[in-house]
Amino acid sequence: MHYKKTGRNHGDGATRKSLLQQIHADFPGNSTEAQRARLLAAMRKAEHVMTTEARLFLEVMNPSQRVTELRNQGAKIDTAWTLEPSEAGRDPHRQARYVLIPNQGGIAADLLGLLAMATVAGVLR
Repeated sequence: MHYKKTGRNHGDGATRKSLLQQIHADFPGNSTEAQRARLLAAMRKAEHVMTTEARLFLEVMNPSQRVTELRNQGAKIDTAWTLEPSEAGRDPHRQARYVLIPNQGGIAADLLGLLAMATVAGVLR
């Protein structure tokens, strides 16, 4: 396997952290639906989500499982493996960077996101 070594600098850290924290606030709860909605919103708004970001800021403890569920629901998500420094600043760890692939020629992924958000918000039951 090939890994792309990257640094933690994925843009303005404070702005990115604030964006992810706002997404968490917009989709409260720890249900699998809420976690999937947070991941989907984060991939749309922040362009990608790292494993550690999903755990730290979105409270998604098992991001790979939520991504698998989103894929099973029709979302096109790419996984890029990277080496990132740990939170403690020690040796880099292999982790996933999840990127939502824009839907070409259809609305399935957008509809999926809207339905997930509506369900979490309590609009659909």
